[in-house]
Amino acid sequence: MQAACLWIGVVLTAGGPRDQYPPRLRGILDQEVPTTVQVEWSVTWLGGDNDGLVERYVTRKAGDTLWESNLGDENGYHRLRFRVLEPQGASPEEPRVVAIPTDEDAGTDNRLIHEGKAWDLKAERPDLGFVASLDTPDISYIPVNLPAVGLALTPDQGRFGLASDALEGFDSAVFREGNEGGFPTVDAEWNGGGCRLSWRFDDRVGGQPVQASWYLGGVLVLYSESDYEKVGDRWFPKSVRFYQGDSATPYRMIHVERATFDEPWHRQEITPNDIGALYGTQFVGPTGYQMWTGVDLIPDHEFWDLVEVFDIPPDPRIVELLAAPHQTADQLRDFWRGRMVWRREEYRKKYGDGPWLVKMSAKEKDEWDVYVEKFLAEHKLPEPAAKKAPEILKRAKDLRDARRRQNAAVIREAKEAGDEKKVEHFEALEKRIFDRMLVRNLKKLLPEKAEAKASTTTLP
Repeated sequence: MQAACLWIGVVLTAGGPRDQYPPRLRGILDQEVPTTVQVEWSVTWLGGDNDGLVERYVTRKAGDTLWESNLGDENGYHRLRFRVLEPQGASPEEPRVVAIPTDEDAGTDNRLIHEGKAWDLKAERPDLGFVASLDTPDISYIPVNLPAVGLALTPDQGRFGLASDALEGFDSAVFREGNEGGFPTVDAEWNGGGCRLSWRFDDRVGGQPVQASWYLGGVLVLYSESDYEKVGDRWFPKSVRFYQGDSATPYRMIHVERATFDEPWHRQEITPNDIGALYGTQFVGPTGYQMWTGVDLIPDHEFWDLVEVFDIPPDPRIVELLAAPHQTADQLRDFWRGRMVWRREEYRKKYGDGPWLVKMSAKEKDEWDVYVEKFLAEHKLPEPAAKKAPEILKRAKDLRDARRRQNAAVIREAKEAGDEKKVEHFEALEKRIFDRMLVRNLKKLLPEKAEAKASTTTLP
């Protein structure tokens, strides 16, 4: 996969034949992408219910991972959004669509492209998020592809900012290259010429797209205009205006405040933990419910085995959210402990084993304990931070040991069968727990450096 394809967003999502695209179009999609990126930008809404609203964004890229945070306006408020209320009981009434209260919807919305999946999670509600494979049609939570946003008709999901039904037949489009008023152009026509996408490029700004238009039956439906500025040695969008029909007034605008590339203070790694996912965050997707362990997604029944069989309860914040408003967190923990008795008996009958009984002595140290001791000796953390280190160690080891016991039978069978690939998978899982739950969380205890502060800059 080419590097540019890794910045997946508004312009390109679920594939489509690329080799048929003319060189100018491919050049934008395949432009070199830096290893790390941070962009601070905003979306301004003009007209309608959201007139005058400015939502602030920060987009970060590290390697193959892309993270987009929508901070909302200065109060954390977002554009007007709606929810569907299903009829209650035997009432014949139709489902009602109601506006979500502004205060209830406030906060930071996070979207993530990570390990071939799109993730969506609200920072203030880490108990429930959404996840889908990138080949799922019309995912509503794909980050905007800022480097190539000049090709898009809207700042929304889908190839070129259009939903899949609008592009039905596009993969058989006929492309034409031309020139209009001194500007190179590319046109794509399909469905017998009834649908047309048209792009205008400007060689004065590195051949970037400065206008994109979409026609149905010869009628202009949507278009966008883009301006650029040079950041270092690359041209990057400065502003993009989106229009409906032949209106001369945009209904939405993107404005880039600051773009930086390959800076030492950038995040070098991004995971779902960074967008707020905690041990016990539930993610809903096309294949059902999955739970985040801090290092990977597992089926919900495996997660509840960790809770109710291996006694590894969810993160305290998740417990609070799950308990409210009908009970306290302690009452919910008592409920799980009550279930543990018969869940363990059920497990023993099914597998003929009681792996939760196999525990190391509390006084017996392993290499993870030694790592933490050396970390604390080297960095000499202030007391509040130093007290958190044993908590981080305990949580990481608890999950490691529980996963060892949970997967013991499968690992044993893989070793007996000589299935090295499966054995390596479980070894890699344990290393991820070490790296992401122990090492990364310990590093968060270190005092912030000036470079780290710069990396968290948000829009004014």
